[in-house]
Amino acid sequence: MPRVKVDPVTLQVLGGSFKMIAQEMGMVLYRMSYSSIIRESEDIGAGIVDTVGRQLCESESTPMHVGSIGGNVKGILTRWKLEDIHEGDIFIHNHPFHGTSHSPDIHICIPIFYKGKLISFSCVQAHLLDNGSHTPGMDVFARDVYAETRIYYGLKLYEKGKRNDQLWQMILDNVRTPSMNENDLKAMIASAKHGIKRFTELLDKYSVEVVFSAIEDWMDYSERMLRSAISKVPDGTYYAEGWLDNDGKHLDKMLKVCTTTTIKGDSVTIDLTGSADEVYTAFNASFEGTTKTSINYIMHALFLDDDIYEQYIPQNDGMARPVTIIAPKGCIFNPNFPRASFSRFNQANLLADCVMRSLAGVMPERVSAGTSAHIHFVSYNGFNKSKGEYWVYLEVDEGSYGGRYGKDAIDSCDALVANTRNVPIEEIEWHYPLRVERYELNPAKVAPGKWRGGLGIVRETRFLQEGTVTCEGDRHKEAPKGIFGGYDGTSASMTKNPDSDNPKSLESKLSDEEFAANDVLQICTPCGGGYGNPLERDPEMVLGDVLDDFTTVEDAEKSYGVVIDTSTMTVDVEKTTALRNSMK
Repeated sequence: MPRVKVDPVTLQVLGGSFKMIAQEMGMVLYRMSYSSIIRESEDIGAGIVDTVGRQLCESESTPMHVGSIGGNVKGILTRWKLEDIHEGDIFIHNHPFHGTSHSPDIHICIPIFYKGKLISFSCVQAHLLDNGSHTPGMDVFARDVYAETRIYYGLKLYEKGKRNDQLWQMILDNVRTPSMNENDLKAMIASAKHGIKRFTELLDKYSVEVVFSAIEDWMDYSERMLRSAISKVPDGTYYAEGWLDNDGKHLDKMLKVCTTTTIKGDSVTIDLTGSADEVYTAFNASFEGTTKTSINYIMHALFLDDDIYEQYIPQNDGMARPVTIIAPKGCIFNPNFPRASFSRFNQANLLADCVMRSLAGVMPERVSAGTSAHIHFVSYNGFNKSKGEYWVYLEVDEGSYGGRYGKDAIDSCDALVANTRNVPIEEIEWHYPLRVERYELNPAKVAPGKWRGGLGIVRETRFLQEGTVTCEGDRHKEAPKGIFGGYDGTSASMTKNPDSDNPKSLESKLSDEEFAANDVLQICTPCGGGYGNPLERDPEMVLGDVLDDFTTVEDAEKSYGVVIDTSTMTVDVEKTTALRNSMK
């Protein structure tokens, strides 16, 4: 369609409208969903995508979801020609080699027709509780994509407004949580339909030509803003690496993550050469849905953070134009078909963490020290005899950020690409045969630095009836890194029955670990690294850390050179000055 000039006021109004359409779609899904992974954790994405798979707008939810919406549409379009898509069609899709981040993230796509012409797609995706994987709710050890779950590759769930009842029933017959999945799917369809309603209202008010011209203007604007921010960073090549625990099967073989970041003018290249080869478990990261999404997210976070720019800068496909990604085929970030990629989140988070740390020397005010860069994503499950189906509770356990320039770290939150919310204890105990007996900040001392590292969490959950646990976790071996003289943080752990006579230390990746009634699972998540020389930390802030139980009197002296008079719980200024001088 012809591109027309859009005046600045209309452009701003439409920009806000695009953002709110996606936000409203997300809200509809939160309000209507049955499962806590959607309703409470908000593990979803929503937005509008054009007919070539370019993302026009996205909800402010989980970056891994919203960033892969366009890739899912591209995947659907590898199976369907535009002329074979009709008004009233609804697609279901979750193929990790055709755009999906990982297969339990089910994508619902509804074409938007305006005056009889296909102009775009309204898209929603969410993590459903169970999708027929080898173990309830999650799969760590699937050898290939066929084993990890049921695959829906651009299937028409509705055709010209009529539901394919046999496909619908087949989907529900092959999962352990059919009642939850059915209602969540209905909520996703309602959410996507709301997006159509809102988008067509814009078209009615402003015309197709104006709306789509504004979309092109916003994409160009996002590209310009990102290029401008990149150009302010010195040209050069910067490197950082990290290590993942293992692939879940070969427990003594850690997996390397290498990031070489090259700034040249107003563009950036992220080269993952040197990263571990693909593995024969589900611990791979799909390229389109996971690797690209993680890098696009960290580019926005580093260069266009909302705290720095007062004006609205939308996340859309324009952001991808200045960024080149090199991921050798056959590495863990670009696996060959048919490798499984169900458990892909730890790789994505460590990748983003490494990219950020690689730029610390040239962007010191924009980065944090090493983050938790993990996700202890846990499936608690058992069989409900009265309903004749499984109960499955999916839990994302928060981590922490590292210290930041001018600020201490953020405690007890998902870091980087995750951005999901916790599930309230009341929600868990109301709906599942579980009791949360401990949920608090990790009592490990914070990583010292001029600005301290963050604290993860400790959660202890007791089974009230027998069940099993499956977990995709990491960071049990490598702790988050400190930068500029800050100390490293602490790694994660999982323990079965920690207060018993025979506690059992668990690996970061579990599959169907059996729990009897009254057994307890303890999860301790990583604590972030420190930023800057601890000897430069304000002594009064160190005293505050001691009073808050973030550190000890002994460590205040050892790590920070701060002497505290324990009789008055004040800083001894003279002794502190002398000690710090001797430690320099």
